[in-house]
Amino acid sequence: MKLDKRQLTRLRDLIQEKTGVFISNEKLESTYKRKLEEIAKKNGYCDFERFYLDIAKKRNQKLYCDIVSAITINETYFFRESHQFEDLVKHIIPELHKKRHPEDTISILSAPCSTGEEIYSIAIYIMEECEEILKKRNFLLLGIDIDKKAIERAKRGIFSARSVHKLPDHIKEKYFMKTADGYMAKSILKNAVNLEITNVFDEKRMKKLGRFDVIFSRNMLIYFNEQDQLKVLEIFNDLLKRDGYLFLGHAEKVPPHLTCFTPIKIGTSYAYQKR
Repeated sequence: MKLDKRQLTRLRDLIQEKTGVFISNEKLESTYKRKLEEIAKKNGYCDFERFYLDIAKKRNQKLYCDIVSAITINETYFFRESHQFEDLVKHIIPELHKKRHPEDTISILSAPCSTGEEIYSIAIYIMEECEEILKKRNFLLLGIDIDKKAIERAKRGIFSARSVHKLPDHIKEKYFMKTADGYMAKSILKNAVNLEITNVFDEKRMKKLGRFDVIFSRNMLIYFNEQDQLKVLEIFNDLLKRDGYLFLGHAEKVPPHLTCFTPIKIGTSYAYQKR
């Protein structure tokens, strides 16, 4: 099935409606036309309307998963932008430990978590740097992503040499086993995190996740238009506990007119604190 410009535009608008990801005209023609045609062929589609409606109504879960995987970026690695993790364990977690009730769980959300490197990195930093606090308080580390295939990879916990290239040797030896396929996360690491398939635009589902002290959402907003960025930020605000923190990617900012967040410098990092 070959897609014409009108069909591509309809699919682009549908993908944005379902995922929030906006695809520019340039990328639509240069990259995604070929990807979408390949997905249609692989799933046995010759008729555009059936292809479109099966995506719109999620009548074919495999097709929908293939579409989501094609338009989401899952290239990441352990300890990426590690200064934020360092400031999390040196400043934020000790502060939360003092402020929160002794029986409260410190909850951290990674959204999106892609194939798991970010939420596992947070777990390693906490286990390495917050040993005394871990003895006294429970932690909940949750990673969510819209891409079912990414979550399945995160749960398998097998990572390439590139994914772990920033890890010191003693960390690799402590938390991973070298295998023929790469590096497999040990149980101590896999058991420290929870992973779920969730669309950040699904407000009902997001609320069911609970409340969080810290949210990491790095390099997701850059793929959304301004309206969808604001919607996600408002959802994050609802999910954060009082005085909770939001970490974004280096190219992302909360608009100044969104007054529910206060920009704040923590150590060497910049974050946003819920007002």
